[in-house]
Amino acid sequence: MSQLVITAVGSDRPGLVDAFTGFLHDAGANIADSRMINLRGQFAILILVEADSDDVIRRIANEAVDAGNEVGLEVRIAGDKSIETRMQGQPYRVKVFAMDQPGIVHRVTHLLHQLKVNIEELATNLSAGSYSGTPLFTMNMLITIPRDVPVKQLKLELETLCDELNCDVDVDPATA
Repeated sequence: MSQLVITAVGSDRPGLVDAFTGFLHDAGANIADSRMINLRGQFAILILVEADSDDVIRRIANEAVDAGNEVGLEVRIAGDKSIETRMQGQPYRVKVFAMDQPGIVHRVTHLLHQLKVNIEELATNLSAGSYSGTPLFTMNMLITIPRDVPVKQLKLELETLCDELNCDVDVDPATA
């Protein structure tokens, strides 16, 4: 099975996903994994496509930019047909929440990098506080902790950092 990663961004409107996934389907590809989101009027697509043949993948790589332009998406092709497998380790979910302040994402992800933890998924959200109206920040992650990193150490270091940042953090085993 040949694979290709495609990213696309454009002004949000109804029909973007239909049009772009229609192009992929008509070309003979299957969407294996994807993330799509409207970020305040900009729609972002991240797709891992698969096909039974290298010819289909080459055709998609050659035509995806034009197909995206036709519907208002800026398309980029990443990598080639060989997609790496995920690192081995223990899957955990991490949730960080606090009053918003610059640097939370960087400081937490920097710590995880120092511990050689892989971030599989990361999503953040900024919303108005229910009582104060103060912006509330939430970050949710799916991570893979290497087998040689003690989970207790990771939790302790995250808690210490979050105390410095005045954040709360939850670290729990990921469930299916």
